[in-house]
Amino acid sequence: MHFFQASKNIIPFLLPFAIPFSRSLADICVVLIAILFLCKSYFENEWNWVKEGWFKFALIFFLYCIFINTPLSIDSLTSLQYSIFFIRWPLFALALGYWILNDIKSLKNFLVVTFFVSLFLIFDTWYQYILGVDIFGVEAFSESRLTGPFRRPHIGMWLTKLIILPIFLFTLIRKYKNFLKNKFSPLTFLTFFAVFFLTIFITGERMALLMSILSIFTILLGLIACKNISILKAVSFLFLISIAIYFFSFIDPEQTQRAIYSSIHKIMNWKNSDYGLVWKSAFDVWQESPWFGAGLHKYREACGLLGTYGTVDNPIGSGVCFHPHNISMQLLSETGIVGFILFFTMVVSLSIRLLKGSFVKKDWLLYFLTLNVLVACFLPIQSNTDFFSNKYSSLVWLLVGFSLGLCRYMENIKSHHNPTKPN
Repeated sequence: MHFFQASKNIIPFLLPFAIPFSRSLADICVVLIAILFLCKSYFENEWNWVKEGWFKFALIFFLYCIFINTPLSIDSLTSLQYSIFFIRWPLFALALGYWILNDIKSLKNFLVVTFFVSLFLIFDTWYQYILGVDIFGVEAFSESRLTGPFRRPHIGMWLTKLIILPIFLFTLIRKYKNFLKNKFSPLTFLTFFAVFFLTIFITGERMALLMSILSIFTILLGLIACKNISILKAVSFLFLISIAIYFFSFIDPEQTQRAIYSSIHKIMNWKNSDYGLVWKSAFDVWQESPWFGAGLHKYREACGLLGTYGTVDNPIGSGVCFHPHNISMQLLSETGIVGFILFFTMVVSLSIRLLKGSFVKKDWLLYFLTLNVLVACFLPIQSNTDFFSNKYSSLVWLLVGFSLGLCRYMENIKSHHNPTKPN
């Protein structure tokens, strides 16, 4: 139908703008795309996506939250609302993978727009670092914490995840000549990565910095495995990054203190740090209802009911009783062991689905890039904002949907080279 085709042509241009900059607009886009996808599937009688194994596990988790977790919640009505709306995330990812981003033109348009959005975020962050306000007049959160255009100090987290997509763009330009009509050198790739890392460094976000380091190592492994760069060049790149940070430490010792020395101190003294206190409070909430949890989105109330950590309005420490700041602790405290197992069963199934093709074909760079997406989205031990909030989840499932679309595009290429196999 012409309406669905027109939507497919427009959405790849709009998503990179809608998701990062507005919580309300992001949620509207996610819900609208999911509904349009269901309508398209109904009118065109295309339901192949229902066979996705990971989606079946997502449905089981969804039904568990509605029929088991919700009745046992400390506030069943609120938990029911959040449980019902959970399904929009996997449907959004499937819509991207099976409809919006499953062909070369849509992938190209989406990645190119995302690349320029990422460049803008990087520029805006440096602008705020130098002048104290970003180009929209948004002030830095503090002397050592930047916000970019977001008003809250989340720019590092956003860049750490969003920046993966331009790296895919560079990879596809280099690997598939029909993707774009130009090429890039490994030096371009490494230069972009260096600018990205230094941008994360100045944001003052510790976990984002640690995740960016993990991303760098993961992608360098992919470049080495596919012989795009040598081990010597990779080590030289890391050495140059270290030298740049060393000189930067003289220019801005306060930022260096927060990014490096205080991060090391918190890791070495995790139990007594503010992060440790937040995780301990989440652990204690979980212990109150270990099997089924306190109810989806009910962590704040459950933490306050403990009587030992204060309340969300009057906590005993920074971030305590606000949210667990960790996907594993949030799942355990809100959905219990059962929900934790069901959710990560879905994640494992999704990981196998996305990694299988590139592993079999030994396409190591795409393998490590996809692995990087999964780690950035679902690493059980990383600190993050509320995992089920619309702004954070919209970015997570955007990455999942893009990876699924790319995976299906690669499968279509393979099937065209092997016409005896069904598409």
